[in-house]
Amino acid sequence: MRLDPNDIERTLALLARTVLALPGLELEFETSRREYFLNGLPPDGNDESPRALRRHQEWFLLERPSNALGGVPVEWVLHRLEDLDAPELEEDALRGLLASRCSVFQVTGVAEGEGVWVRDLAAMGEYPLNEPEGSLALSADDVVVGRLFAIGESLYRVSPAAGVFRSGKLLRALLADFEQLRQQRRGVLRLTQGELEAMFWRRVEPEVADPLDMARTALAAEGLDHARIERIFAELRRAPLTAAPLLIGADDALASVLEELAFDTQVDLELARRVLQQAWIVLSLPEGAPAATEEERPHAADAQAAIEAFDRGRREGRDLETLFRELERDLELEPEAYDPDATDGPPAPDFPGVVAAMVEEFLWETGRVRGDAAVREVAMVRAFGDFGADYGVFENLGGRELVLFAAVWLPERKLLKTPDDARRMLAALRAFCAWSQENQDVALLDAYDRDVASLERSLPRLVEAQRWCRSDNGQASQVFEVASLEGQHPLVRDSRGEELTVEIEPRLADALQPGDRLRARRNGARLDVFCCYPAESAALTRSRADDSGGAVL
Repeated sequence: MRLDPNDIERTLALLARTVLALPGLELEFETSRREYFLNGLPPDGNDESPRALRRHQEWFLLERPSNALGGVPVEWVLHRLEDLDAPELEEDALRGLLASRCSVFQVTGVAEGEGVWVRDLAAMGEYPLNEPEGSLALSADDVVVGRLFAIGESLYRVSPAAGVFRSGKLLRALLADFEQLRQQRRGVLRLTQGELEAMFWRRVEPEVADPLDMARTALAAEGLDHARIERIFAELRRAPLTAAPLLIGADDALASVLEELAFDTQVDLELARRVLQQAWIVLSLPEGAPAATEEERPHAADAQAAIEAFDRGRREGRDLETLFRELERDLELEPEAYDPDATDGPPAPDFPGVVAAMVEEFLWETGRVRGDAAVREVAMVRAFGDFGADYGVFENLGGRELVLFAAVWLPERKLLKTPDDARRMLAALRAFCAWSQENQDVALLDAYDRDVASLERSLPRLVEAQRWCRSDNGQASQVFEVASLEGQHPLVRDSRGEELTVEIEPRLADALQPGDRLRARRNGARLDVFCCYPAESAALTRSRADDSGGAVL
């Protein structure tokens, strides 16, 4: 895959047009702005406004699970590309969007006229950027906040909506905060675009919404009753924040609330976490204390004015060094106090995205030790990071999650096109498991050898069988187990144990073996098969549903 910036921009525009044309998506997109811009909507007519709206669009299309679609829009479109009337959308370009990453980056090197190197301060990976123009404006230790788009093997391009800050104080504060968080846990961190918006772009609206009312409205819309919402507020009020950590909701009172919501509700946890973060700050104030005084509000407005002055100076061609110094002075940036010997730092983060962060750390170390060619051999394992987006504790992964990924999630997503793809994916997964066991003390290699190794024989065969499966187009389906392939017609067993003689596409039947499992729909005597799972997926029978939202196994 090799894309240029025009490919990225064209594909993002086509993706937006395709998604927003789907039933209910335009309304969901418009209403999601309040969910994204927790610090206030960008003001009309401001130079920053188009970039802010673009960041919201990137978040909506590339990160946020859609209620209407049941998944992230770019993934939903990618998996249904053949069924959509969108011939201009290309799979490679969509995968480039899907492989994008959002974080806070430090510029570590500049090759004028060619590109720059940046380090992800959260995930610790280092990435080359194809930025001929940007290389002329960026300097070492600049801070880039936003999204990198994948345009080739280990090559990226900065989103035009990203922010750039040149401030030694800001960089030192960020380095100290991330290091302090990292000392509390193994592994690395991952940030969402919504978190970055809240951290780096603060706005003031004429009428500031009450965070408690915002949380009540958002949670009620997700199905929580008034009494439960008030109980949550009471629980957070009993554990007031004593500081403003970089990441709220990591092994604290809010984390306990979110864990409870995840266990027995269908609430969107990302939405709940974000609105409850803001509510908790208010709940931590002394009784009767205002959330923001009138004296404090002009300071935020002054910050917006400073950014506008910086933009004007840039358009006028003024010296960037001078502009950055003036911006730093106007914003009065100061590093957070940091005691490296302290024993009671902020809580250890425990949040969705840690699996993908670990995968990136594995790829970075692989490249550092064995070179870029070795990274390309195992880069497919990034799919495991996508699978694990909702897992908050890396140490909780084990054999069940590996089987779920390899035996159900991959077949459902149809990410593997050939038997060789399956072999390479499992080899990459095994390498990641070995690294995790050696470097992170998580016994994934033992789990792989015990529960997944047999898939090295069955998964490539079933990837070939997938060629003859039908598209489900949202049809109801159930899971059958292949009981016998002897005789004129196959014998399958349904979830109740009843055996049925059925007709299956002959080319598909030739690729199956007893024990394979089929997600299918009965159509008279014929079995319309939508997806094939290896027999190893039977280990998941007791689970309520696969984590991808697929059929109950």
